[in-house]
Amino acid sequence: MFPYHTRRGRDRRIMKHTPLQRVSRWSLGNLGAFGMTAALGLLGLGAVAQQCAPPPPPLVQVAGVQDGAVNSVNGHRTAAGLVPLAADSRLTSAAQSHANDMANRRVMTHTGSDRSNAGQRIAVHGYGATMWAENVAAGQATAADAVNAWMNSSGHRANILNKQLVNIGVAAATGSNGVTYWTMVFAS
Repeated sequence: MFPYHTRRGRDRRIMKHTPLQRVSRWSLGNLGAFGMTAALGLLGLGAVAQQCAPPPPPLVQVAGVQDGAVNSVNGHRTAAGLVPLAADSRLTSAAQSHANDMANRRVMTHTGSDRSNAGQRIAVHGYGATMWAENVAAGQATAADAVNAWMNSSGHRANILNKQLVNIGVAAATGSNGVTYWTMVFAS
């Protein structure tokens, strides 16, 4: 760091703790031209470092989750004596847009950044639903993990086993925080 300076016979450090945190007028005046330039350069260093920081990693859509999740859901439905759900590309698109939205915001929620609910998102993607439901999750590594988490929650389990729903769409996206966000949409 900086050398000791003598003032009235006592040694004192110019800096204590972190640089520029405790600098007196006396110590800046005794830094000299080089020291003053170095001190002023340190003041601007934080701004430069922030401007040079790399951008966060981009959103990553998780590929291949649809089939595994639908097969898992349909296994639970069949075991309960229910008809399997059919995957629908419009519901998958609605699920993917919401998974992307959650991943971009790094938050698990049923409400979109535009304040939309699942029914509104389904309609935007061209599905005229008379009934709909949505399950969301965050942090599960695989589709099977997400489905297992939903099956262990009474409300989510009720959506999966609802005999009035006939179609399904499933998607996931990983945010810049490394968390995977899941959306499962049901409709009829």
